[in-house]
Amino acid sequence: MLALASRSVKVLFSRGALCAAFLCGAGLTLSNQATAADLILNEWNCVGSQKWLGNPGSATAGCPQPDGPNGESCSNNDDVFFGRRLGNGGDWIELVVIKDHADIRGWRVQWIETGATDADGTDIWYGNGQTPQGQITFSNAAVWSDLRAGTIITVVELSTALGGLDTDLSFDPCAGDWWINVNCFDAALVTCNANVYDTANPTYDDPMDVGNDNWAARIIDAAGGVVIGLVGEGQPSWGASGVNSREAGRLKADPSQSITPFSTYSGGDNSSCGQPNSWTDLVTQCKTYQNFAALRNAVVAEVCTTCRPFALNEYNAVSATSFLGGGTQTADAAGGQASDSFFGRRLGNGGNWMEFVVVADHLDLRGWTLRWRDKTASGVLTLSSAAFWGNLPSGMIITFIESTTAQGGLNTDLSFNLSSGDRSVNINSFDTALITGTTSTKPGHLSGQFSTSNDRWAVSLWNASGQQVVEWQGEGSQNYRGGSVGSADVCRLREAVTGRNNAASFYDDSTVSSTFGLPNTWISCPGTATATQSFAGLPEAGCSFPAPNPADVNGDGQVNGTDLAAVLSAWGTNDAAADINDSGTVDAIDLAGVLASWGL
Repeated sequence: MLALASRSVKVLFSRGALCAAFLCGAGLTLSNQATAADLILNEWNCVGSQKWLGNPGSATAGCPQPDGPNGESCSNNDDVFFGRRLGNGGDWIELVVIKDHADIRGWRVQWIETGATDADGTDIWYGNGQTPQGQITFSNAAVWSDLRAGTIITVVELSTALGGLDTDLSFDPCAGDWWINVNCFDAALVTCNANVYDTANPTYDDPMDVGNDNWAARIIDAAGGVVIGLVGEGQPSWGASGVNSREAGRLKADPSQSITPFSTYSGGDNSSCGQPNSWTDLVTQCKTYQNFAALRNAVVAEVCTTCRPFALNEYNAVSATSFLGGGTQTADAAGGQASDSFFGRRLGNGGNWMEFVVVADHLDLRGWTLRWRDKTASGVLTLSSAAFWGNLPSGMIITFIESTTAQGGLNTDLSFNLSSGDRSVNINSFDTALITGTTSTKPGHLSGQFSTSNDRWAVSLWNASGQQVVEWQGEGSQNYRGGSVGSADVCRLREAVTGRNNAASFYDDSTVSSTFGLPNTWISCPGTATATQSFAGLPEAGCSFPAPNPADVNGDGQVNGTDLAAVLSAWGTNDAAADINDSGTVDAIDLAGVLASWGL
């Protein structure tokens, strides 16, 4: 009976039928599936071990060797986590938790690849040992007992050292980290079992195989019930032509309990391991991103009681030899006039600059640092103890820029009048009154220089005590999901500014416009209407810092001998930080102020 059922299934696949009557091979009807899926398959990697994501399938004039190490430069397609990597991380699958507080201990992901021929004859669950198949079983470990809605779980075969990823159970939704990764060889967490063999390495006990030959998977709960039936290539869910060995398979819908074996999955030449999927809508030609808000908002409201005081809003990735959107001075690459609201259409789009929004009222940034990094370099900007940094208002936009006005950038400008609509200030990084100095690993660095780039750039904020206050944000964050930033792009926040903005917020690449010193704007596709970023929620209730104590001269959070020494050192001068009562002179009244606040 099992052999007959398996032959029947192969006929159904070959005809492209929908298998509406049975879940293939197992003889389980669709009615056995739960009415709502608590865990779903979201993405899987089909890129071959010697292939590159998005490369041509055969040699071309511009790509004579599309496979192997020589094919790296044939395409810019990459994964948001793995980047541009041969094999795109190896065999991996991605799941999304739909039900809050889900317990998946003992659950199984069962997969088949009906078009492949590398089975060893062992039948694991499907009913025909000649069909490549396997099963991933979640252990009874506590980590699987209470999963929050919106969590992404990846199961990866290769270790980090081999181009994949080791187990990482870190989970911090308040910082934008919704991703749990487990390696197939971590026996305390999962058991991966497959019937495939590797002809090039026949002694390797291959635990998992993900491919492009009609690969599909279903999810079974601990009691044997079907959580969601088979989805993938060749199944009712498949909404495209065949996936190839240079693509990933993914769900093209927002994850929810309405996902079924008839929801749309297809292949694509981009991937996003550990992050929401994206794709180009075939009808509207709009870049579309999965929206996890319906799953995650309630979790955030419950567990995230603190806010971020400072938010990355935009940064320039346009190279010194490019225009925003590419092209020439006359027109961008699309024939339009992409430009910045301040710089206009200018080569380099103003150079290295980054933009932030003050979220918490009365924010004291004296002595704090901004740390940046990309794939090849890193550096630090240290803010001074100037009075300007001591009490920043919520809603202020702060831009940091390397080039002066004469160099095509902008000099320091601290004018600010929120009531008249002027909410921005600009800091030139060579202004030593405001920037103590900068460091960089780039050769020939001069203090005052820093970099922004399209090379997985990210920035984080650290307080004067060396504690990280805002996690890494930008394309270089593992939680970034908004498209690949190019050398003619800016990267900007495409949502309202709040104290809940974090590394998983909607940052994306833009070639059309940038808004140095102003709220961000974008056009929601489809349509032509321009959306403007909202600051209406600022200052946010419950998201404020106490007004700083002026006697805390060095801004370290306490009044002690260091502050006393600073007042004595500045005696008789107009040093703004040590002039506690703002009289214009550091004198006995300031000394008395320090003594009155001693120990606070």
